[in-house]
Amino acid sequence: MRISVVVPNYNGVALLERYLPSVVISLEGDCEVVVVDDASTDGTVKALRERFPDVEVIARVSNEGFSAAVNDGIRASSGEFVVLLNNDVEVAPGLLDPIVCLFEEESVFAVSPKILVPSRGNLDEGAKTGFWHHGLFYTDQRQGIGRVTPILYTSGCAAVYRRSMLESLGGFDEAYSPFYWEDADLGYRAWKRGWKSLYQPARTVKHKHSATIGKMDARSTDRIKARNGLFFIWRNIEDEELMGRHRRWLPVVLARRALSRDWPFVRGYKDALAGKDEAQAALERDSAHRKLSDREIFSRVGIRY
Repeated sequence: MRISVVVPNYNGVALLERYLPSVVISLEGDCEVVVVDDASTDGTVKALRERFPDVEVIARVSNEGFSAAVNDGIRASSGEFVVLLNNDVEVAPGLLDPIVCLFEEESVFAVSPKILVPSRGNLDEGAKTGFWHHGLFYTDQRQGIGRVTPILYTSGCAAVYRRSMLESLGGFDEAYSPFYWEDADLGYRAWKRGWKSLYQPARTVKHKHSATIGKMDARSTDRIKARNGLFFIWRNIEDEELMGRHRRWLPVVLARRALSRDWPFVRGYKDALAGKDEAQAALERDSAHRKLSDREIFSRVGIRY
């Protein structure tokens, strides 16, 4: 069994120098490590090739965001399972043993370990779920889960995927570029086909939350988050009642956001509109493979609606 580790990076040479050794040391066995540099300007490629000669480095010539970088890494690797890690994740020895064994169940698409964020009081980002509120869908994470359990999706910061299913889904959707919601979208598209994501709390990684994105202007990231949250709904949800709620509430939400001068959300909505036809075309393509309804998915992962 061969494992491929894919680490996307943008201007994170200091993070890689700090955290990549834990990845290289901790993941034992027949394992390849691929770092995909998304056109950094901080000397990442040179530093990696000098300090980590056994790590394969892919140097992208243009910065196109998380999904594009990860997809390049997936195409360049060959393992039966793909371990996706952010450049700011610290890995402990023995990560994979209790995770890979879960893939013996043929319907398992992805598995998440416990993902602790020390800067946020050791919040666990691993057990992903979501909820509907005023016609919009929000992601969240359950806390204190002590057993293997189905989850909505695995976080792109630390997850293990079955390659065959990952490739069948076409990898991460690059329409979400540069970041946010692409991991939720991938997991949801898998659930549509009856392929589950699981949370395995028996293993833990530590995540320095938003070490790269946190350097960006907050208004820009909020705008991207708003755009992609709407894109997720239009690209994935087919339930007539839920979409009816969405259509009724969206004008109200927009008016309230405008009155509160939440311009990043309003601009994000306008950005999403530009891609709405693309989202709906993707939804129609996915419908041909759908085995579980939206409500069946929500029931299996405990989503309120």
